[in-house]
Amino acid sequence: MNLEFLVTRTIFENANVSQRDLAKKFFVSLGKINSVINDIVDKGFIKKSSSEKGKNENIYEVTDTGKKEIESHKVDAAIILACGMGVRLAPLTYDTPKSFIKIKGERMIERQIEQLIAAGITDITIMVGFMKEKFDYLIDKYGEGSTSIRGNGGSAYHANIKLIYNREYKNKNTLSTFYLAKEIMRNKNVYICVSDVYISENIYHKYEVEPYYIGALADDLKNEWRYITNSKNKISAVEVGGTNDFYLVGPCFLTKEFLDKFIPMIEKYYNMTSTDNYYWEDVLVRNFDKLPDIYLYKLDKGIISEFDTLNDLHEFDKNNTEFGSDAISFVSKTFNIKDNEIENIECVKEGMTNHSYKFSYNGTIYLARVPGENTDNYIDRKVEGEILEKLKPYDITEDVIYFDKKSGYKISKYFENARTLNINNDEELRNCMALYKKFHLLNIEVDADCSIIKKLDEYINIIKEKNIYVPYEDFDEVTCDAKKIKNYLDDVDTVKTLTHGDPNPNNILIVGNELKMIDFEYGGMANPLSDIALFGVYVGFDIEKTFELYKMYKMADVGKSHLKILPKNDETARKMIISFMALGGLYNAVWTLVRCATSDVDFGEFGMAGYRTFKNCYKELDL
Repeated sequence: MNLEFLVTRTIFENANVSQRDLAKKFFVSLGKINSVINDIVDKGFIKKSSSEKGKNENIYEVTDTGKKEIESHKVDAAIILACGMGVRLAPLTYDTPKSFIKIKGERMIERQIEQLIAAGITDITIMVGFMKEKFDYLIDKYGEGSTSIRGNGGSAYHANIKLIYNREYKNKNTLSTFYLAKEIMRNKNVYICVSDVYISENIYHKYEVEPYYIGALADDLKNEWRYITNSKNKISAVEVGGTNDFYLVGPCFLTKEFLDKFIPMIEKYYNMTSTDNYYWEDVLVRNFDKLPDIYLYKLDKGIISEFDTLNDLHEFDKNNTEFGSDAISFVSKTFNIKDNEIENIECVKEGMTNHSYKFSYNGTIYLARVPGENTDNYIDRKVEGEILEKLKPYDITEDVIYFDKKSGYKISKYFENARTLNINNDEELRNCMALYKKFHLLNIEVDADCSIIKKLDEYINIIKEKNIYVPYEDFDEVTCDAKKIKNYLDDVDTVKTLTHGDPNPNNILIVGNELKMIDFEYGGMANPLSDIALFGVYVGFDIEKTFELYKMYKMADVGKSHLKILPKNDETARKMIISFMALGGLYNAVWTLVRCATSDVDFGEFGMAGYRTFKNCYKELDL
């Protein structure tokens, strides 16, 4: 560690710094600092201060020679890594990047940008991924024409902020982000920053002399990385865990000479087939012996803080009343309370479309639903709100406390001790089919066609308009076969009722001896048999088992005549069920393609299973 440069720079930035302050700052003895001071005085980098204060105290100032030496090591740029989803901080990060969470009233990323600018670092690139569009305002907030930020010397600065999108952030770790940023870093001295830490005092500088990684002092390192160093703080290896030591935490600084050796290694590892989960630091720790020296810069406790859980935030900032997350603030606004007055927050459901968490307030437990990313592109929340309003007189669904017809945020009373439907229990299946029948016979109408045919057409059009990649080799042939099924249903599908549109077991809750139906975001007017067919598709039933569901539906006594909603005979009903199953399977396949192309969720084999369902059912139809 180049203490001569660091001490000279510190005196340059703060002429009133004492030797005791320097010893504490760099974790060395007072004698060591005194020796360094004498050496840099001999080299002509500093001299006793000529000020009145300097005549009476052991105060130094940097000479022109020292300034020239410092200024030859200018930092050129900063890269801020901000691609991740921050899943461990859910529900705050359901609809907000982790770096946007407010600590002591400030967004973490804004605080760090301002610290960089104050240090004179104005070339700043933010690597974005999750909710990338939210970062756009930073370009204007800190760019030319914005309110300038004053640096250490009183100079006013604006930043040139750029955003670079990492398309691979959902499937790869920070190695891919570093790889994408490599051309920006070539031939530059660069800070590599993480966006989701709170830095209590400005640790950035306009001038740096050697590659280093920050280590923060902690009592218990648990599973954290701990760098092994020699007496000069040169890093030679990494271990995991420990006590009363310094653990790996961003940021770091890399010189152009270091990057000249390091970037080819990044390229090599990125192109391997087994490194998708690598952090960029994985490349670093595997190649210490092949790289220029890199040092550990030590920071005392409390200077850098990172947060993995909501409890971490509470512990660090007990007086925080606003976290800066819409996923939380809509609840506090509904009840006219502060964010930190929401109690017992617990994530309970990671759906295919939405996220949910339960919480308590004033002795009552509630469920908050947060819409998934980009769901407003294909879900009509106004229609969902209309359905919920019209269902209020009926004891069929949850007690909704708040619903936003624009955003889809929803709060309802939580069903305690509820469970989802057991599809292997025939009695529960019969009760479920009876509930669907009761629902279909409510004589509720909304101005929304949610038929499978219409939804399938909409998603196929989205695929075409957005040029979404379709991996199925015979997709054109399959869509031609789907048109034949549509033509058949056009002749026989004459009944329309309010349907759920997303009839899967997770949307049926058993509460005591009652069944409740939830989540009507795909609801609208369609043939009631489509709910039965789609239920069979969702749970993986074959044609015969799904037709058994229809028989249960037909036989259910709900106190109303069902003549107007059933086909004229079982043969027609069977063919319609198979037709709806086929289109429902294809719908699931194209829905998955669209969602995967526009969101951060991996739906596994859901789409593949739907595509196969279409083919299996189509074979059974004589069209």
